Amino acid sequence: MGNLTRQDYIVKLLMQKKKMSVEELASILSVTPTTIRRDLLILEEKHQIVRTRGFALFNENFQKDYDGHLRTELFYNEKQRIAGKALELVSSHSSIFLDSGTTILEFAKELNQCTDLEDINIVTNAIDVAQSLFNVNQIFMPGGVLHHYSKVLFGIDTASYFKDINADIAFMGTNGLLNCPGLTVSIPFFLDIKRNMIRSASKVVALADSSKFMCSGIYTYCEYSEVDVLITVQTPENEAALERIRNSNPGIDIILA
Repeated sequence: MGNLTRQDYIVKLLMQKKKMSVEELASILSVTPTTIRRDLLILEEKHQIVRTRGFALFNENFQKDYDGHLRTELFYNEKQRIAGKALELVSSHSSIFLDSGTTILEFAKELNQCTDLEDINIVTNAIDVAQSLFNVNQIFMPGGVLHHYSKVLFGIDTASYFKDINADIAFMGTNGLLNCPGLTVSIPFFLDIKRNMIRSASKVVALADSSKFMCSGIYTYCEYSEVDVLITVQTPENEAALERIRNSNPGIDIILA
C-alpha cells in the first residue's frame, strides 16, 4: 500500500475493478472481513463507495455530487506531498495562476502558510482556493457566473480575463489522465478558461494524485506537449502510464512526490 491508508487503497481498488466482495478485499489487504466492513462503513459515510450485501462499489457520482471537503479527503496524503513539491517551484516576486480542484486547493493552503515568499501575485477563478489564501496580499479574481458545486467562476468574461493577462506559472489540475493525450476537464464551461490560462503562462505545472490515472475527463484542454512539469505520485498501477508519458513527451519533467 506504500503511503496510502487502507481506506484509500480500498477506494483505489474499487476505482479499478468497480465492484469487489468483502472477502476479496480482506484477502488482498491481509485483514479480517470485520475490519473491511468497518472501513466500508466509513467510506460509505463519506459517499466514496456504495455498499451492497457482501460487496462494495465505487460511487461513480462522488466527484460531482458531493462537496469539496469530502473530495479533499480522498488521497489526502498524496495531495499534501504533491503540494509540498509544487511549493518548491514558486519564487518571490512571481505571478501565479491557480486552477480549481482539490489538489490545487491543498497547494494553495501550503502556499498560504509559507512565510519565505514575498510579493506573490495570485490569480484564480476558484472561490475556495481564493478563500484559503488569507495570508497572501495580492489575490486577483475575474468576474463570472458561480458554478454550483465546484465553486468556480466561469463565463465569457472569465475566459477573456485570463486571455489578457500573463503569469510566470500556471498550476493546473485534471479530472483524469487514463488513456488521455493530456489534462482533462468534464465541464465544458471551463474549457476556454483553462486553455487561456495555459496560453498566458510562461510555465505550466500539472498536479495529479495517483487516482487520476484510473479515470478520465471528457475534454482534453491541454496536451502533454504543453505541460512543462507533472507532479504526481508513482504507484504500481500508474508506473507504466508514467513511462509512456516520459517516452512520448521528452520535454516534460515528471516530479515524483
